Amino acid sequence: MTQNWRTRIPEPVRRLWSLLHYSHKPVYLVGGAVRDLVRGEIPHDYDLASARTPEQIMSWAKDNGWQAIPSGMRYGTITLYESCAPDFLIEHTTLRREGRYQDGRHPEGVVWTERIDEDLARRDFSFNAMALSWNGRLVDPFNGQGALRQGLIMAVGDPLERFSEDPLRMWRAARFVGMDVGGQAFRLDSQLERAIRLLWPNLRRVSPDRQRDELWRLLQKPHFPEALQIADASGLFLTMWPEWRMTQGFNQRTRYHAYVLNEHLLHTAAHGPTTELRLAGLLHDIGKPWCYSLDTMGQGHFYGHDTIGARHVERMMKRLHFSQRIIVTVKALVAHHMYPWNQVSAKTLRRLNREWGEKHVRQLWTLRKMDILGTGLHNTWQDEARIRRQWSEAVGSDAVQTRLAVNGHDLMEWFHWIPGPKIGWWLRKMEEWVDEDPSLNDPRILHERISAEVQDGSYSPYHDA
Repeated sequence: MTQNWRTRIPEPVRRLWSLLHYSHKPVYLVGGAVRDLVRGEIPHDYDLASARTPEQIMSWAKDNGWQAIPSGMRYGTITLYESCAPDFLIEHTTLRREGRYQDGRHPEGVVWTERIDEDLARRDFSFNAMALSWNGRLVDPFNGQGALRQGLIMAVGDPLERFSEDPLRMWRAARFVGMDVGGQAFRLDSQLERAIRLLWPNLRRVSPDRQRDELWRLLQKPHFPEALQIADASGLFLTMWPEWRMTQGFNQRTRYHAYVLNEHLLHTAAHGPTTELRLAGLLHDIGKPWCYSLDTMGQGHFYGHDTIGARHVERMMKRLHFSQRIIVTVKALVAHHMYPWNQVSAKTLRRLNREWGEKHVRQLWTLRKMDILGTGLHNTWQDEARIRRQWSEAVGSDAVQTRLAVNGHDLMEWFHWIPGPKIGWWLRKMEEWVDEDPSLNDPRILHERISAEVQDGSYSPYHDA
């Protein structure tokens, strides 16, 4: 590699690397950062490695003004940062050989080594087993550069052994399929692919959090549709989502779909513009097998699958410890994805704007379009322009406010009411008025109308209104 790689590395990394380099022992940049630099990309994480022991690095940091965290002393890893940049963390790991893996993540023991090639031999894939010296020399004992040029994911050594050490590497392999090489997705080496199909049940040993993180990162890759296809075909979904098994090969028996259910879910997700929508597309019809019925003509129906699916999605996402925000978002998208947009009035659109919010409504439209494209029978959503126009006409003017212009405190002040069910009843009544006619959403107008209704008494269920 030429020396211009340094211009693509942040100043704190260059400074630390330089200081360690001139301390008389070779220091290498390793792992994903080297892979990204070789590919011409800017790395997001930076890992250094040298023959210095963790204790030596801790001592060096103290003498040179760097902060050190013993984040993995047993395995040789020290996290370093400068006081002026506490959020920029750089890991240093001692060059090592590893023993057997017992917990599906960590080796039983490690032995320090002076040789970079021995350290690289313990890594997962050939393009992650490269190292870069401060002088720009690329150490590539497993032809990682060739694998990157070919768009090929190959194990370092025996893939059965690599995946047995840490089964999460199977998810990592699927995620790397989503990388780009000349406009195409990466491919799995045939031996590596066979190993995944054989060993995927070992993912039961891997924590849900780690699997969730890999899936989330996979969904952000340029060729995530191909990566999802590999994950489905290789069995990777099944240990974290047993419900997925019900979708595989499920014949929907309907003229509205060209694909079996799992393929429809994959094709729907493929059209998603954001990570959340891709996940919603992947799961939006997960409830169908539990709602399946056949009519007298042999056509399949799935009444209530949106509601049942939302319940499944909540459990499935909680199992992987997704954040509450993402669970709420995806669950709501699944619950509402069958909403009959063709049958709604302007009043209903204004109510949805108030209750669901415009962001959720627009996400639902996107999911509807994804769903239609994912059937394999259409290349557009024909009603999209009309529905968007109706929405704009109903809620798009400045006069239409999402929130009611009056709150409960206003009512109590105007009419000297005390807190209670009556306040909520009148607030709901005003929302109905405003949904019907947005021009009524004005405190003065609402005050006058409520006063008239209170005097008349015909609208209030309370004798003291």
